[in-house]
Amino acid sequence: MTDQQTPILLNDEQVQRFIADGFIMINSNLEDAFHAQVSEEIAYSLEHEIPHPGDNIVPRVPALNNVCDSAAVQGALISLLGDQFAFLPHRFPHNSEPLDQTAIAEAFDGQPKMATGSISAATWHQDGHASCGRTRWHRPRAANIFYFPHDTPLEMGPTRLLAGSHLYATLHELKPEQAVMKVIPAGSVIIAHFDIGHAGTPNSSDRCRYMVKFVAVRTRPPTSPSWNHQNAEWQKPAELQTPDELPVVWRSIWNWMRGAEPLDAIDAPVADALPSFLSGLQSPNQQTRLTSLYGAATSPTIAVDSLIETLIQTAGQDKHRLADPKNMANYGMSTNHLERFFIERQFTPEDVAVALGTMGAPAASSLVELLQHNDPWIRLNAVYALGEMGPETVAPYIDDICHLLDDPEGCVIRVTLDALCALGTFGTIGSIDTKTLTLLHRFLVKDVPNWKDDDTRKLMLEQIRYLSSLALLAWVSNAETTSAEVEAALIDTFEDDNGYPPLIACLALERHGSVEGMRAAIHFLRARCWDSAQNKRSALAGGWTQAHRRATLARLTANDEA
Repeated sequence: MTDQQTPILLNDEQVQRFIADGFIMINSNLEDAFHAQVSEEIAYSLEHEIPHPGDNIVPRVPALNNVCDSAAVQGALISLLGDQFAFLPHRFPHNSEPLDQTAIAEAFDGQPKMATGSISAATWHQDGHASCGRTRWHRPRAANIFYFPHDTPLEMGPTRLLAGSHLYATLHELKPEQAVMKVIPAGSVIIAHFDIGHAGTPNSSDRCRYMVKFVAVRTRPPTSPSWNHQNAEWQKPAELQTPDELPVVWRSIWNWMRGAEPLDAIDAPVADALPSFLSGLQSPNQQTRLTSLYGAATSPTIAVDSLIETLIQTAGQDKHRLADPKNMANYGMSTNHLERFFIERQFTPEDVAVALGTMGAPAASSLVELLQHNDPWIRLNAVYALGEMGPETVAPYIDDICHLLDDPEGCVIRVTLDALCALGTFGTIGSIDTKTLTLLHRFLVKDVPNWKDDDTRKLMLEQIRYLSSLALLAWVSNAETTSAEVEAALIDTFEDDNGYPPLIACLALERHGSVEGMRAAIHFLRARCWDSAQNKRSALAGGWTQAHRRATLARLTANDEA
């Protein structure tokens, strides 16, 4: 965003709608001619160039930066993820090819047929993070940004959303009325909670449909409202799309985003309500389950021991072991509404762990004891819940949390790193524990001496490196000081053969602000820049270029037929 642009912040009603429905749609406020040009460049890249651009769609079509940097998009993301939010390196152009049919799909269709060549999943699903599985959070810590460069009428197949499903652990008990499929004008941007259920839609027009997805994350816990905030009281927006009534859930998230205690101004339930809450956690009904989950969290004096006991009862089931990658639970589509486990694309915590994390300080010491439990699943859930409590609450226990970075199970290390990303600190606020930093540095350079060749943790090292870079970005975004040791770890990240950690490190070095770090980042990026002008039609018109293209296509066709 240029210095001349002032972010257009959301208002209270827009933030409240996002909390309840899980998404909002805004206008990027850029010129129609701009969107037409971007649409043309995306179409040319996807239809005429090999290979598929994938994450490189932005250097290929650099005008997309203008969308991300626009006052409207910046203001919305600041409002929802804080003023230190960050775009992740993953971005992807989705296309929906025309299908030989005239009927428009229904909004709630489970798995309509898509045309061959489409990169748009028509099944209801929740996304997983590219390159690394992460935790599913109720609170907005990550967002999908869907940009539509051209008008997308219903017959062209707009992205469909399941209002309220960002709070669902699995996509079951869905209702037709929560399926949202609307006409999307050119230049529109949908900002959705990362865990919202969504799907592509068949394209029955005669033109290809395009959409570009970006991902942004929060790097600092909220301490005050980051939007145009006028009224501290939660007010339910009119005409919500979600069919669920969840006033306590919504108010808790609203309070957290305002920097207040999550359970402020929420009445404690009657003294004998806990048994019904514990029973409600088993319900397949989403509203009952979520109401019970947050109801239990509002009863700290009577609920902590019961919730801890319920969590311990989930031990001994090998839930921490990676499930089959083909398991539909990877996409939120488990057939068991109570299924919770650690898988390649995500970690979905137990509902009681969510309740304990929401409860905060009254549950902290009991959770710290569980960090030493012999079942990795219990350690996973305990460290997740502590990460939800905020840096001030867990400050006395930060060493206990960081100790899990040396855990014998890679899954525990991954979720611990996610907790550190949420907390933004690894020691006394503004400082950094030397042992923790040493471990992160070793992860980033793949030098962990006590991990033997057959150590299963090595299977997860790529994800651990990714989250280590994000954890350092979070530290830099929260610290009010610089650190030569942090800077050295970030610069060493440039040796990673996965492109994501180095790009995250570049952003962290930019925020860190030292001359040496900035020079290192520029040196790294200079050799990897992409001159999009070379992909213009005029640059591809030469005879040699065309001959090379024909030879490449022939070779690819022969490979496909072999």
